[in-house]
Amino acid sequence: MNLQYLFSIALLVFGFGFVIFWHELGHFLAAKWVGIKVEQFAVGFGHAILAWRKGIGLRVVTTTREYERRLKEWIETHEDHLERHGDNQPTAAQLQRAGEALGLGETEYRLNWIPLGGYVKMLGQDDLNPNALSDDPRAFNRKSIGARMIVVSAGVVMNVILAAIGFMAVFLMGFNVPPAWVGGVQPGSPAQLAGLQTGDELLSYDGKRLWDFHKLQLNVALSADGEKVPLRVRRTENGQAKELELTIAPRREGGQPRGFVVVGIMQPRALEGVSEKEKLVDDLNKLHEIAPPDALKVLPGDVITAVNGKSVNRDGRVDPTDFMIFDEALQSGFGKPVQLTVRRKGGATENIEVQPQFAPPFGSDGFNLLGMVPRASVRAVMGDSPARGKLMPGDVVTSLVINDDDTPNPSPMILRERLNAAGQNGKSVTLHVLRNGVPGHFAGLTPTVNVERDKKGLGIMPGYDAAHAVVADVASGTPAAQAGISPGSTVTAVNGAAVQSWYDVHRVLAGAKAGDTVTVAYTTRGGEQKTASIPLNETQAVQLAGVRYVHELELGEPRVPRETDNPLVAAGWGISETRDFILQFYLTLRRMADGTVSPTNLMGPIGIFSAGTKFAYKGHDWLIWFLAMISANLAVVNFLPIPIVDGGLFTFLLLEKIKGRPLSPRTHAIAQGVGICLLLGIFLFVTYHDIARLPFMR
Repeated sequence: MNLQYLFSIALLVFGFGFVIFWHELGHFLAAKWVGIKVEQFAVGFGHAILAWRKGIGLRVVTTTREYERRLKEWIETHEDHLERHGDNQPTAAQLQRAGEALGLGETEYRLNWIPLGGYVKMLGQDDLNPNALSDDPRAFNRKSIGARMIVVSAGVVMNVILAAIGFMAVFLMGFNVPPAWVGGVQPGSPAQLAGLQTGDELLSYDGKRLWDFHKLQLNVALSADGEKVPLRVRRTENGQAKELELTIAPRREGGQPRGFVVVGIMQPRALEGVSEKEKLVDDLNKLHEIAPPDALKVLPGDVITAVNGKSVNRDGRVDPTDFMIFDEALQSGFGKPVQLTVRRKGGATENIEVQPQFAPPFGSDGFNLLGMVPRASVRAVMGDSPARGKLMPGDVVTSLVINDDDTPNPSPMILRERLNAAGQNGKSVTLHVLRNGVPGHFAGLTPTVNVERDKKGLGIMPGYDAAHAVVADVASGTPAAQAGISPGSTVTAVNGAAVQSWYDVHRVLAGAKAGDTVTVAYTTRGGEQKTASIPLNETQAVQLAGVRYVHELELGEPRVPRETDNPLVAAGWGISETRDFILQFYLTLRRMADGTVSPTNLMGPIGIFSAGTKFAYKGHDWLIWFLAMISANLAVVNFLPIPIVDGGLFTFLLLEKIKGRPLSPRTHAIAQGVGICLLLGIFLFVTYHDIARLPFMR
C-alpha cells in the first residue's frame, strides 16, 4: 500500500467527519437561533478524546467537571443567599448568571473516539431518553413545535446545502468524468435492438441530460423493466454529425424478477494503458498468472498510435473516432488478429497483435451459434484460486473428472455447474487441458472459492475455446438441436467451406440471409461424418449478423472535464445534481418496496468506506463528488420516518401538533426501542453484505 493511497484514505476519513460535522452544525446553529441551550456539540460517539469550552480552553477528555466546579464556586461566593431548588441545586438562572460573569461558554465541543457519527446534546432533549425533560425556559421541550421542527430538520437541510456546494466546487475546479459515449453494444441487448452504434454520443435519457457515463448507468438502473424510454444521441458518419431520436427498453438480464435493469452499453475505453492508479497488480509476473494473455500487451504509460495501419491518438484528445476505428477492426476481421502500433512508456515503438474474442451476449444463456456452444477455456484466474500456478489463462478444458465421472469438453455453463456441485460436496476434481496444443492435467483441485452467492468454484473465469470448432453443448429448441447436431461433435465445414475455428464458422454463417439453408458438416464424438441442413429465419439471421467481438486489453478510462468558470452555472449544476441524487434515492427505496430491486444492493459503513477509498484514489475531484453524493443521501436517510433519526423526531412533532399534546413517554420509549432494533437490524444486514462483497471474501 503506497503513501498516496494512505493519504487518500486519510482524506476520505476527514471528509466523512466533515459531512457529519456539517450535519450536526445545522442542528447546533438552529438550536442557538431559537434560544435552546446546547450542552455538547460532538463529532464521533463514545468517550471524548479532546474537549474545548470557551473560557476554559482545550482539555483532554472533558471540560465538564472544571466548568461545573467554577460555576458552583461563583454561586456559593456571590449568590448563596438566593433561593435554591429543593435538592439544594442551583437554579437555571443562577447557572446562566454565573457562566456570563465568568465568561464561560455553556457548550462543550468534543471530539469522541468513535468517528462514525456525531450529535448535539440540547437541554431537555435526549433521543434515547424521552423522559429527559427540563423546566428551564431554554430547554428543547419548552420551545414551540415550530421551533423544534426547525432544529430537527436543520441537519438535513445543511446536508442538502453541503451536497450542492460540493458539486458546485467540483464543477468549478473541473470534474474529469468518463464521457457518455457508446464504447460497444452487447449482442442481443436493448442497446443493439435500439440501433445504437459504437461511438454514439448519448445526449439525454428519458429527457435527462447525460453529462457522463455514470449518469447513464444510474438513470437506466432506476428504469422499469421493459419500459420504453426516449434516448437522444449524436452520431458522426463521414465527418458529419447528426442527432437521432431513438427508443430503448431496459431489461433485466436472464429474465430475473429482481435487480436493476440494464441496456447492454459498454463503457468506452481510451486507446492507452490504464493509469498507475488503475492497474491490477504491481508485479507483472503475477498478472501473467491470472489475467488473459492480451492483458499484458498494453501497459500503464503505453499509448496505441495505430490500428491496422490507421493513425489514432493523433493530438492527444479523447476522441470517439479512435475507438470507432478499433471497433471496426475488431468487427470486420471475424476473429482475425488486429495489428496495433504501440508507443511504449519509454518512447520506443512496437507492433503487437490482439486476438478478438466473442462478446458475451445479453442474458444468461451464454454464447452460441445457432445453438452450438463452444467448449470452455480458462479466461482468467482469481488471486485466491486453489488452481493458481497450475491452470493458466488460455488453457482449453478438454475434460472435467469428479471421482470416476468424466465430462468431456464441458461448456462454460456446464463447467461452472459441475465445479459448484463438487465444491458443495467437498470433492476434488481433475481438469484435463490443452495448453498451446500440448495436453496436460491437474488433479486434486477442490472448488472452495465463493464465486457467487451460495455457489462454489475454483476461482477461474471461464471463457470460450474459439480456436477449435468443438461443440461442447447444444441448446435445446435451437436450430442445431432440431438438426440433430450432438454435443462432442467437431464442425468441419459450413456451406462447403472448410472451417477450423468458431471464428471461421461465424464468418460463413454471418453472410447467410433469412430464407437460406445452411449446411453444417461435422464429425461426431464417435468419429462418424455427418451433414445437417439448417433453414434460417429472419430472427436467426439477425442474431448471426449481430454477433460482436471484443478485446482483452487492459485499457484506461477516457476522461473529459465537466467544468465552468461561471459560479452561477456551477451553482445551477450543483443544485440539479443534488436534486437528482435525492430523487433517485427515493426511487430506489420505492423499487425495493415493490420488490423489483433487492435490498442487498444497499451499502453500509464498510461498503461506503470501501467505495470511498476507490473514489479518493481517483483524484480530489472524485473524492469531493463522492462526499457530496454521501451528503445528499444522508439527507434522505436521516429524514425517513424512523424513530431515532431526524425524520422520526419530525414525525413525532407532527403528531404532537395534530393531537395538541405530546405522545406519552411510554409511547416514545416503545417507538425509540423499535427504531433502535430496526436500525440495528439494517446495520447488521448491510454490513453482512458489505463484507460478502469485499474481494478477499469471494
